[in-house]
Amino acid sequence: MTTRDLTEADLKSTLAENDIVLIDFWAAWCGPCRQFAPVYAAAAAKHPDIVFGKVDTEAEQRLAGAARVSSIPTLMAFREGILVFSQPGALPAAALEQVIDGVRGLDMTQVHAQVAAQQALQELPREVTQEEFSAAHAGGGAVVVDVREPMEYRAGHVPGALMIPLGRLGEKLDEIPTSEPVYIICASGNRSLQAAEALRTQGIEAYSVAGGTSAWQQSGREIVVGPHALANA
Repeated sequence: MTTRDLTEADLKSTLAENDIVLIDFWAAWCGPCRQFAPVYAAAAAKHPDIVFGKVDTEAEQRLAGAARVSSIPTLMAFREGILVFSQPGALPAAALEQVIDGVRGLDMTQVHAQVAAQQALQELPREVTQEEFSAAHAGGGAVVVDVREPMEYRAGHVPGALMIPLGRLGEKLDEIPTSEPVYIICASGNRSLQAAEALRTQGIEAYSVAGGTSAWQQSGREIVVGPHALANA
């Protein structure tokens, strides 16, 4: 099978009507795109059961923007209409075969369950009030992550809060207990909202505490002063 040019008008139907769809986002002026083109075409001929689509990012700028393509070439793979792979750069033939094998081998029951869980998570409120947080915290089992800087944390933090500065959140994910909802707190609620959004993209049920530590302290609730962080940050 040869490659197929895709447009914004036919992308949705292509994804709906085919099990596996690969899409190469490219442009004529792009050297790496031209380098990848014959590799992609050879794979298309080798795997006739897969749709190998191509999107010209110059002609389909809205589609490229909607797909959040920031560099080209970018290869995306869809299985049963779900995006399961996305990576920029011109892949060599062996790496492309590995991607194809990986997509074929996916347990789609599990993938659909993960997608459904993620969608349900996104429908939950992003923030909790001070009162809601206080009630959860009073039970003693709330997971609280303080995303301020160490100096701010030492000046006063919610009892039991785990200190992970916002800039290091990605590298510290394995230190966050996720069996229960995670409450993210900062000084006023701005950084915590960013952090909660980031954790939700990882499938973690996280809530930003509105008003942050400032509102917590102003309400007369307990504040701990000192370097007693629960994580090495």
